Amino acid sequence: MQQLFSTRPLPRPSWAERHPGLWAACAALGLFVCAAALAVLLQNGSTYATGSWDDYSQQLVFGRMLQMQQDQSAPGGFMGVYTPDWGDSQNRYWYRDNTPVDAADFHSYTHQSGLQGWALGVLNKIYSVFQPDGAARETMLYTTNAVLFYWLTLALCLALRRAAGWLPALGWLAAALLAPGVQTGMKDLYWCLWTWLLPALAGVLLCAATLRRGRTPCWAYLLMGAACLLRCMCGFEFISSFLILAEIPLAFCWAAALAGRQPGRPWFFRMVRAGLSALGGVAAALLVWLCQGYAYYGSWGESLTNILGAAGSRISVSDGAVRQGVTIPGVLFKYFAADATPALRLGGLEVASGPLLAAALAAAAAAAAALPALRRRDLLRALAPSACLWALAVAAPASWLILSKVHSDVHSHLIPVLFQITAVPASLALLGAAASLLFRAVARRGKKA
Repeated sequence: MQQLFSTRPLPRPSWAERHPGLWAACAALGLFVCAAALAVLLQNGSTYATGSWDDYSQQLVFGRMLQMQQDQSAPGGFMGVYTPDWGDSQNRYWYRDNTPVDAADFHSYTHQSGLQGWALGVLNKIYSVFQPDGAARETMLYTTNAVLFYWLTLALCLALRRAAGWLPALGWLAAALLAPGVQTGMKDLYWCLWTWLLPALAGVLLCAATLRRGRTPCWAYLLMGAACLLRCMCGFEFISSFLILAEIPLAFCWAAALAGRQPGRPWFFRMVRAGLSALGGVAAALLVWLCQGYAYYGSWGESLTNILGAAGSRISVSDGAVRQGVTIPGVLFKYFAADATPALRLGGLEVASGPLLAAALAAAAAAAAALPALRRRDLLRALAPSACLWALAVAAPASWLILSKVHSDVHSHLIPVLFQITAVPASLALLGAAASLLFRAVARRGKKA
């Protein structure tokens, strides 16, 4: 039982110290095997077992894969469909049946780079060498997305276990396994939920390299920019949330340094440099999008106008032209208080994100009050990093509600999932951290008695 509340490193074989690269490769492979097992056992690759999510947008990927499967192309390399309606499910059925289509009928969707459409199109062609049936390849692609999501989630949980203990890490993992939106959406070919975790994982690697070497290597900052570049090329929606996710691991280390009465200034400047690198990745993604638009329109001006139009329809600057009466306080209240979408589901038990956030905050407050009374102010300081993680994880979805209030109000099927990616697992992690610290305080007091 005591090990459940420990943050000590896990035991390693003797050869791991001599061959750290090989050990890291073996650990990554082990996590991948666990991720594949979870995807298969929970049937995340099956539309029929776990449902589907945002089929409308997914048609753009099916259209792009169908285009590449039949060796067709269009200027710019955007996603698109072969039907007049963007969300027409006929594109999916044509893909599944390998139906011949006319290249002239392809309509390019120029509102984003569409990297996921190209990448999955390449992977689909590889899978088609072994599996000619389109329906089977669809399941293979769904499973691939699910495995990648679990793989990155397990890596994040492993890092959290080292930093805060087993209970917070298991809480984060439980959120991924019990969140209905995540369980349904991780397979989605358009949103590719695993790319949502890349900025956070890049932040974890930056912190791990810094703690190991005593300084931050240049490649860690470049990796941060690359993670944000890849995420943005799969869609700029929720961009403020991802930029905050990239900073959360560094903010955790900053809070831990301050709580441990160590200099926090170095971590603050690392956060600044990491943020600049992330913004550099965003700028690079915009440049790629601009070049794609030039290839499509044949004009830099038209390409820039297309980008500004796509961005303006999503941020609050032009919200008045989209929907009247939507306010930032109203959208915040809608999703933080009024939304009843299940954030966690276990059998017949369900809980929405609002009550869960309140429970996590109450537990942290109770622990903060109890630990001084138990004469364990050192453990109270240890609670600070987890509280910082929770605060930023809640701020991540809130930032998008503020930046894009109408887009958030309209897309009520997406925003709850954004909470389930950040705020919900952070809440379970904070509950786990509070419980772990209280247990350690009581156990130490019992030994002294």
